[in-house]
Amino acid sequence: MLYMLRYSEIGLKSTRVRMQWENFLINDIKKACNFYGIDASIKKIDGRIVIEGGKFIEEILREVGGIRSFSPVMLTSVDLKEIVEKVREYSSFIKENESFALRVRKAGKHEYSSRDVAVIAGEAVRNERKAKVNLDEPEHEIFIEIRHSHAFIFKEIIDGIGGLPYGSQGKVISFVEDMQDIKAAWLMVRRGCYVDFALSCSCEDEIKEMMKWRRHTIFYCNSIHEAEKIALQNNAKAIVTGKNEFIKLSLPVFYPLLGEEYVRNDVMK
Repeated sequence: MLYMLRYSEIGLKSTRVRMQWENFLINDIKKACNFYGIDASIKKIDGRIVIEGGKFIEEILREVGGIRSFSPVMLTSVDLKEIVEKVREYSSFIKENESFALRVRKAGKHEYSSRDVAVIAGEAVRNERKAKVNLDEPEHEIFIEIRHSHAFIFKEIIDGIGGLPYGSQGKVISFVEDMQDIKAAWLMVRRGCYVDFALSCSCEDEIKEMMKWRRHTIFYCNSIHEAEKIALQNNAKAIVTGKNEFIKLSLPVFYPLLGEEYVRNDVMK
């Protein structure tokens, strides 16, 4: 099965940074596949990262930072006749008298417009499946994304966790006393930080379950001040905590859950 990925914030960056972060993302996917013992082929096609592998690939893509969404796709050329034929073939899940809509996006120069594709392919599907076109509230949607030399056909958009690829934003130390601190660490993982842990509690199993294939180191300490010493010794740039009270240290302290508390209090008013 073939999957097409969509970035979260990677696509907003300069060409140089985008290429670096794409490589971070590809390496993360490879590490996750190795962790689960999954064979997968990863390549770039017309500016999209495309992965070929089994159904379990979906579970891996759901947990890799930097992926906004992904779709199982059918790949074809940009030849209009071939696109129409592939869409007609792909539409086999649409039953007689059900409604459908084609959603077409196009990048690059071609001898046809997005509307041409929607009209011609839509007519082919309507005749083949004896179905009805409904652009406002269809029972089924088929998406066609036409790039420079390839077109992707799909019906499903699966959400990823967003954020940034792991390790793309530098190293931090998460001081962990309880599950709130682990939750804060996870938010920093999603933001692309390389996270090491300074524990004052027995929560190695929870961290192992959260980090899975992500490289990390666990240290042990009794206070956040000891955690700061560990951070300085290991070239970490900041300390992370799930607490909301201000702590004065020589390193920056990140409070990922601070805004969450304000939102919760505002909702309860």
